[in-house]
Amino acid sequence: MRKVLAPLSLFWLLGCSNATSFVRSDTTLGRVVVYRNGVAYFERYAEIDGDTLRLSVPDDKVDDFLKSLTVVDATTGKPAPIAYPTVGSGYDAQGGNLVNMEIQLQGAKPHKLRLSYVTEAPSWKPSYRISIGKDGKTNVDAWAVVDNTSGEDWNQVKLGVGSSSALSFRFDLRTIRVVERETLQSDGLFAQAPPMGGATHGGQPGKPGKRILANLDDTKLANVSRSTGGTTSPESGFVVDGLAAGEVTVASTSVEHTRRVPTRSFESLTAVMPGVGVQDNVPAREPAPPPPPPPPPPKTQEQIQIEQLAAKYRSNRKQIVVEGYADAKDGDKNAASLDRANRARLQLIQAGLPASQIVAVGNGMQDGRKGGVSIVEAVDAESQMQKTATLSPAEEASAEPIGTAHFESTVPMTVPRTTSAMVSILSTQTDGGFVYFYDPESTRGNATFPFKAVRLKNPTDSVLESGPVTVFGEGRFIGEGMSDPIPARSFAFIPFALDRQIVVERKDDEVDAISRILSVQRGVFSTEVKHTRRKTLVMTNRSQDKATVYVRHTVAKGYTLAKAPASQERMGESYLFRVEIGPGEKVDVVIDEETPVFRSTDLRNDAGMEMVRVYLSGPAASGRLKESVGGLLDLHKEMANLEQRITVTREQLAEYRQRLDELHAQIVTLKMVKSGGPLMQNLEKKMQEVSDRISKATIELVAQQEKLMLARIRFQDGVAELSL
Repeated sequence: MRKVLAPLSLFWLLGCSNATSFVRSDTTLGRVVVYRNGVAYFERYAEIDGDTLRLSVPDDKVDDFLKSLTVVDATTGKPAPIAYPTVGSGYDAQGGNLVNMEIQLQGAKPHKLRLSYVTEAPSWKPSYRISIGKDGKTNVDAWAVVDNTSGEDWNQVKLGVGSSSALSFRFDLRTIRVVERETLQSDGLFAQAPPMGGATHGGQPGKPGKRILANLDDTKLANVSRSTGGTTSPESGFVVDGLAAGEVTVASTSVEHTRRVPTRSFESLTAVMPGVGVQDNVPAREPAPPPPPPPPPPKTQEQIQIEQLAAKYRSNRKQIVVEGYADAKDGDKNAASLDRANRARLQLIQAGLPASQIVAVGNGMQDGRKGGVSIVEAVDAESQMQKTATLSPAEEASAEPIGTAHFESTVPMTVPRTTSAMVSILSTQTDGGFVYFYDPESTRGNATFPFKAVRLKNPTDSVLESGPVTVFGEGRFIGEGMSDPIPARSFAFIPFALDRQIVVERKDDEVDAISRILSVQRGVFSTEVKHTRRKTLVMTNRSQDKATVYVRHTVAKGYTLAKAPASQERMGESYLFRVEIGPGEKVDVVIDEETPVFRSTDLRNDAGMEMVRVYLSGPAASGRLKESVGGLLDLHKEMANLEQRITVTREQLAEYRQRLDELHAQIVTLKMVKSGGPLMQNLEKKMQEVSDRISKATIELVAQQEKLMLARIRFQDGVAELSL
């Protein structure tokens, strides 16, 4: 350490990058640590025989200097006070770009000082080499590229690099600040008016994942109801009540096809049944026209609100949940709340909103709330997923681990000004090896071929910063990659080649299964459905070596992982599934995600019937529900069999008619031939047999259609009476 006399001028103290000359250095620069956030830490040492140490600091560096400077007198162990001219004082020591500062020293002489400070510096850059030998041993070497732009030589200093989550900023400490204060008077008021009040907002917080669209109490719910003689249910397409005497409803299994016919005779019923041909020889009769409906009553404000709500959600197709609440005077609270929800649901359907978009739920009695309903918008998991998936690059980078890192050279180094140096920060063996990394999600990922990669463990207690990686195998170059920050003692994947030895074929599917039945109203089940998205990856190993593949998969927002390979790791928000594939082998990797959704399931269509059938075959279905729906399931099966038999019979009739036409043409031709008598008699006999078959098949067809009509009526009646 060099002994000097005060004053000491330190123009280079802050490592000014734009300095072209500086005063002779009389302190020793002992240590420099460069950080990734744009600053560097400097340590200097000196012995002063006087009582004052003078510093000349570049004007644009004063704030950083004051923010971080620490000067400790080694004799007393106390920090030394610092004096400097304020802005506007007129003191200018070096022609306008330097500010002189004085450090007052106390105690016995000489003064041994240690000065440390932080100032701007270029960020250091990491660079890695990975070597994997024949024995499988993995060597990792890391280097830090450091740039000396401080304006002075770093002679025999301990040079280090570091990184952390610490923030760095500029702050004005030099400028004089005047605080504006209020002037008070002695003749203040003895009485003072209170502040203005305001209304609260937000109300009672709703359940997460939904938005309240309307709240209707019993009075408003009554105003929504329409005073009609018969309520037509758009779900079923037939009149619920108020049927005219002597009339029944005939409907196909499709919701859209319904007809009202008089019950005068079986012939008139079969005449209007769909699919009965002219060959039935049954005359059709036109039904009597129904009387004109009465004029509708004027619309209430609540009806207009419901119609506007239905029109809006009919266009965007979002799911609506009608939540019913019981009143204190109700007997069966659950049944009363469900009845209110179903009444509001029916009004939304009558206003034109599809039944499949509305679910009615009974919530029983709620403290502080009277009877009524809340109409809410259910959460849309798919849109949430899309919204979350569209992150900006800055948002994606914010999820990377930061941690803390510190590496320092073990021997002093010399780095001349305006030059750069590579500092060895790591050289050791670690756990690692070659694997395949399937990443179809990243920007530069690949959905068809997994990347060949190095799976590497960080052997240090510091974070290995993101940087380029050069990979060597058995003494030769085999690829390059980029690493994300690798936390201490954790594994990372570094893709470096795309050899296309593993081929991936992806198949996507979606499956719905009822997990819970909330209510049943006139054959429409309000259900909680488990919506499953299944991704199947068919992986084929075209190489002659066993391959280990890590599959990256991020579960969509709003979904949970239901099925996946057993060997799992985590990478940020993603899962990593380990899959072993033998030489020439093909492996199926199945990944299921599921989410609950509210949905209306109608027994009148085949898809809804099949979902209910599967649910009832499971252990979750109650005995009462199985008993109520079991007969309808049998009827539905019987109707399907009858429809199939009718189709077969019609096909037979078509073949018979075609054969009858052929025989008739042949007989007409034979009448012109004198010697065709015996053959004509044979053909006439066959023609009579075919005609008898047509008559028999026609009678059978009519009987089958009669059974189908009766089964449909029983099915529709059973569905109309089905409630839970």
